[in-house]
Amino acid sequence: MTAGAIVLAVIAPTAEISDRPADAGPQPPATVESAAFDPVITINKRPERASRGVARRVTPARPPRRKAVARAASVQLKRVVRKPEQARKTVLERRSTARVKPRRKAERRMSRIGSARPGMAAVIAFARSQIGKRYGSGGEGPRYFDCSGFTKKAYARAGIRLPHSSGAQAARARSISRAEARPGDLVVGPGHVGVYMGGGMMIDAGNRRTGVVFRELYDGLHIERL
Repeated sequence: MTAGAIVLAVIAPTAEISDRPADAGPQPPATVESAAFDPVITINKRPERASRGVARRVTPARPPRRKAVARAASVQLKRVVRKPEQARKTVLERRSTARVKPRRKAERRMSRIGSARPGMAAVIAFARSQIGKRYGSGGEGPRYFDCSGFTKKAYARAGIRLPHSSGAQAARARSISRAEARPGDLVVGPGHVGVYMGGGMMIDAGNRRTGVVFRELYDGLHIERL
């Protein structure tokens, strides 16, 4: 075989291979693009959703209306103005209730006490009417009393004038026994005086804690008669 024939033999198969039609052998699967997938649309949508979420969070609340603000301010002002007045009323009501209870209890106990000695009915009536009044040093009523100021005003109802001093009042009276004592007699103790109500009870302006009170005679007291 000549050199030319050898070249032809080598070129011929190559030409056949190159001239083979495209459908002669197996073809790779064709790539099918999905109509629903659009990278441009998908990329554009995500930032839009994120921006909407951020906008909703950052959006400030609407300012309240002027009428609502003015109404709320007026209500708050009324509360501030009325609060001290209401507190004062509450305190006064509690004080009056606290004074009424002991007074009613004292009235029930005094209803069982015997009759006063002659001329002392006005003294007893005045002493009863002052139960619950406050104690105050140097007081002679009508708002507050001390012990000798209370007895001075009480015995003045019977026409008996007494000085504003517990010692001076005791000096004008004479001592009597408990068996002889009658409602309207003077109760005397160290630096203290009161009005005897009978049954071992008295009405006196004790101290700042008790005020004018109906209570039992305690140790150290005795009874005198004016």
